[in-house]
Amino acid sequence: MKLRPILLIIFLALFSCKEDDAEDPSNNDNEENPSWGEQTPVPNVNGSATFTLGGSDSYVNVMENATPRMPNFPKIKAKEGKMVGFVADLAGKPLKGAYIGVRSTIIGGSYSSATAETDENGYYEVLVPHGAAHIWAAGYSINYGTGKAAIGLCPEGGNVESFESTKGLAKNFVLMSYGLADEDERAEKPWSSGGYFGGSIYISYDLGDPGDIWASEGSLPYDSEIEIKLTPKGETLYGETKSFTIKKQVENLNFTINNIPVGLYTISAKLKDGRELKIRQIGPNVSLYPHHGLKPKEAVGSADVWFTPMGVEASSGSPNRGGWRPVDIKVQLPK
Repeated sequence: MKLRPILLIIFLALFSCKEDDAEDPSNNDNEENPSWGEQTPVPNVNGSATFTLGGSDSYVNVMENATPRMPNFPKIKAKEGKMVGFVADLAGKPLKGAYIGVRSTIIGGSYSSATAETDENGYYEVLVPHGAAHIWAAGYSINYGTGKAAIGLCPEGGNVESFESTKGLAKNFVLMSYGLADEDERAEKPWSSGGYFGGSIYISYDLGDPGDIWASEGSLPYDSEIEIKLTPKGETLYGETKSFTIKKQVENLNFTINNIPVGLYTISAKLKDGRELKIRQIGPNVSLYPHHGLKPKEAVGSADVWFTPMGVEASSGSPNRGGWRPVDIKVQLPK
């Protein structure tokens, strides 16, 4: 009889612990019914911006240092021997079908890898091969233009360094339309599209004054200035409406426009004196990605432009790297 009060106290204590565990937002038993919580509105990207490039300038980042804030993810802890996390868009909508790949170095220098795709809750779980592991793939495929495009995902916190497989890792990813990606890529190749999440356009041209027998057809006069304008057509990834004007002295024979919010744009080209230029897509991607690039492939004054993806399957997306090839456009004086 004397044991009953003691047993009752133990029972109540255990029951209380279970209730506390259930209320603990950091426990890992929430993958099937995660709580995403309240989300802040997607940032507005509107208005216009103008950039003036000198003769020796060869690139511009039109979104500069702007990077969207992360959504509010469900709480999750690392699991031993596994990599776990969620994938969402900027609005906090879970993304099903995102691809995550992890691999570890094994004896002899080769790799052992494992992959997973997110479920309807945006959740993934990968059993990490033993060793020093790193993330080699993180991508999501969207319908884009009349085709598809794979976009590399942005890791929450920006860190994709290697980790010890036995300890596991919790890592969330976000689908971005613009922003700063791989820092090393920007440091080594500041002109490269790989350092940004936004789209990219490469502008080239020939130089030659009228009457110059060595000038190729359509060459631009020395000391002239090109004006490129990009105007979104309402089919951007997160409703961005910002337009961009790039003015460029023609001393350097090419320049790259990077980090353009992903979507469909009208591109127009003219000289400072008002003369419209012919714009023509060139290079191997014209046939390799027929659903993207310049539409039509050649026009005078203006045309539509879809950015060119690195690939179309989610598995081709790389973590913390831009997923867009520059659309290669040549500008010329029309006949």
